[in-house]
Amino acid sequence: MKDREKEEVKEIVKEAMKEETKKVEQAKEEIKKEKKDKKKIIIVSSIVGTVLLAGVFLFLILYFKKPVYKVTVNTGGGKLIKDIVIKDNVVKELPQVEIEGKRIITWVNKHGEAVRPGIILDDDDTFDPVPGDPLPDPSNPDPSKPIVETVTLSFDSKTGEVIPDIIIPKGSEVILPVKPNPYKDWKFLFWVYHDDYVVLQGTKIYEDTHIEAYWWIPDDNVEEVTIKYDTGTDEKLDSVTVSKGSHYVFKTPTEPNGDLVFKGWLDDTGKLLTSEDRVEKDITLKAKWDKPYTCPADCTPNADGKTCTKITVVAPSVQTVCPATEWTNDYGQTYCIDLNTKEYDRQCASAEPFGTYEVEYPYEKIVDEFGENWKICCVKKVDYVDQYSCPAGYERDGDNCKLVETINCTQN
Repeated sequence: MKDREKEEVKEIVKEAMKEETKKVEQAKEEIKKEKKDKKKIIIVSSIVGTVLLAGVFLFLILYFKKPVYKVTVNTGGGKLIKDIVIKDNVVKELPQVEIEGKRIITWVNKHGEAVRPGIILDDDDTFDPVPGDPLPDPSNPDPSKPIVETVTLSFDSKTGEVIPDIIIPKGSEVILPVKPNPYKDWKFLFWVYHDDYVVLQGTKIYEDTHIEAYWWIPDDNVEEVTIKYDTGTDEKLDSVTVSKGSHYVFKTPTEPNGDLVFKGWLDDTGKLLTSEDRVEKDITLKAKWDKPYTCPADCTPNADGKTCTKITVVAPSVQTVCPATEWTNDYGQTYCIDLNTKEYDRQCASAEPFGTYEVEYPYEKIVDEFGENWKICCVKKVDYVDQYSCPAGYERDGDNCKLVETINCTQN
């Protein structure tokens, strides 16, 4: 082979070696990259695993180290018979105390709410007994003790949770229970009367009263509406959001409006709403205020606002009467006569001109040998007069009769 051909062969071999070397280097780089990516995956996986493991440990710590709430029991000056029983922050049994001469109406927490077995504690609390006069024993009445008038508060949680009745003295302030325990995804809003008016702490109760829980129930398919309240005063009441088509929630203003009395809520048409009405849109209700008392239309209100003065005027009745002595003779003739004008031994009735003004009047019966007889005298006749009289309770006022009455107006 010639030298030139040898050189060409060498060049071809050299180029081929370069290409192979380049491919080898690229393969090495790819191998390094794969190893590096695998290392990253391993590191990331390790980090994620560590975080998950830490989360599990944290959950277990929180679960087993959840706060334990305590309840301080006050005895109200009585003797503690049995202490409260709490397990897993749930009240299992209420305490029992004995206060001489009293019954325990209920137990209340630091917010003044009636507690009961089954409630869930969400904070440290204090329970106090509410003492009251003992209830009479119908089977063994004690006449020496005054009768205690009471009213019963009954409750409906709307979730099936049973809330015990509370018997309180008539006229005392309402005691509301702790709200019902959580139920599904419902949100407890208020305690309301049967007419959907919100029950306010401090309201005095004079009759048996049924109170219900009012819940807001979320529903993705139901539109929500907002109820706002215009009290007509400086007092601001929080608005309420409820489901469209549900009953209204009525709040009661607590601040006075002069001497006026709150009578309910008016919608945007001026209608006075009731518990039967339902809310269909965003709305602002306006408070209706009235005077505390309503007096009859024909009665003038007095300064106290509670009473009014009614004046009744009638014509007097007329009766013709004898202003002296009325006398009927043997012939059935009746005269009005003045017995102070007697003139004896004169037959005046038939003698003119006296007959028109006088009448014979027997004044003494005589019994003699001729039998019975009467001594006769003449007396003057008196004209009959018209006498005006008023009904009982009325007084004469000129030509009329007047009755002045003070009437109690109707309390609103």
